[in-house]
Amino acid sequence: MPPIRTMTSCPKCRTPVQVELEQLFDITQDPSAKQRFMSGNFNVISCPTCGYRGQASSLLVYHDNEKELLLSYVPLELGLPQPETERVIGRLVNEIVNKLPQERRKAYLFSPRQALTLNGLMDWVLEKDGVTREQLDAQRAKAALLQRMLQAAETALPAMIQENDAHVDAQMFQILSASASRTAQSGNSAAVQVFANLQRALLEHSTFGKQIVERQKVADAAAEELRKLGDKLSPDTFMDLVLKAASDDQLAVYVSMARPLADYAFFESLTRRIDRSAEPEKSSLTHKRDVLLQLTQEIDAEARARLDVAAGTLRKLMEAQDLKKTLSENIEGIDDTFLALLEDQMTAAQRANRPDVLGRLQLINGLITDMIREAAPPEVKLVNELMAIPTEAEAEAAVRGRAAEITPQFMQTLNYLSNQMREQGQEAAAERLDFLYGLAVQLEMEKNWGK
Repeated sequence: MPPIRTMTSCPKCRTPVQVELEQLFDITQDPSAKQRFMSGNFNVISCPTCGYRGQASSLLVYHDNEKELLLSYVPLELGLPQPETERVIGRLVNEIVNKLPQERRKAYLFSPRQALTLNGLMDWVLEKDGVTREQLDAQRAKAALLQRMLQAAETALPAMIQENDAHVDAQMFQILSASASRTAQSGNSAAVQVFANLQRALLEHSTFGKQIVERQKVADAAAEELRKLGDKLSPDTFMDLVLKAASDDQLAVYVSMARPLADYAFFESLTRRIDRSAEPEKSSLTHKRDVLLQLTQEIDAEARARLDVAAGTLRKLMEAQDLKKTLSENIEGIDDTFLALLEDQMTAAQRANRPDVLGRLQLINGLITDMIREAAPPEVKLVNELMAIPTEAEAEAAVRGRAAEITPQFMQTLNYLSNQMREQGQEAAAERLDFLYGLAVQLEMEKNWGK
């Protein structure tokens, strides 16, 4: 069910504000809805008058067929009469049932559990995920500690962090990251800076933070080692890297960046080495093999899950009556995995001589391209336009003709994209970006000389 666009009053200044209300979170039909729901990033009021940003009160229904979970929440402040509450929940449940095949319609659908609070509803979801009440209480305690740290003076943070060193762990960093992400979406740059300052302090002054920094150094060094090898990376050099690896973090970087090389032949060769070796080398190699097997299984499972989501999104778009509307409702599912699948499907349709399917896929591809272009920051749009110009002479003329748009942000974007293209092996694109960067630097120097 798409969000409902309606008007409400800002809780702070009472100004009428338009808000998109999402009442149904059907995880079975839209897996991305779970992350959106659990992050709290929905039904957001953003007041242009006083700057207030918060969550609008609304009746909610949450559904997960796989876990037989059907939950509802009706905020008391809405003051909905019981008949109206039952009517709205009934309509949303009917929508859920109508989209399920007959064999998946089970008894739980006839008795939704009603939560008294939004946090209570989220607790039920987490408990179905295997999170215990004790874990939930611990998470809330960490969130409360983070809140106190965010409110503390920056000079007081080192001592405060050291006093609570035992509570600083991966979960605390995850909570901090999720909170910072939500704050960034609100456009509150001052608050984002507070989050960034706290993260730096935690990394610098906590035991767990220092471990993260050291592990990151190891991972960065391993990644740089792979990048330097470039085209020289082969099954033999990959095996050499694995044999020399001194930590599981290095192994994780190697297999994540060079997954195709960790194939059956690689593991067969590693097993032969183990069989020929003696202790303590045998135990060390066996441990590395076990770690790499676990990592490859996790990587492959994650890739399959992303592909399943991408296939579901593509299926919705192929069947949609209103393609633009459906694309807008599923924009969060448009990622690198989806785009790669779309490209593969267009190639397959062309080979199968299916112009009807190919035409639909090309239409989807065109709409996505247009949406990406429209959503891109000004400096990225300018880069795309300049990259599309066929000759360097024409590109130079275009750069000079748009001198007012050559900003530090534009130059940083050029430099970043050039490095990205080079890492992906797209040398021609990187060289073109370097050329544009050189023109931009020259133009900036000319501006400075003219002052």
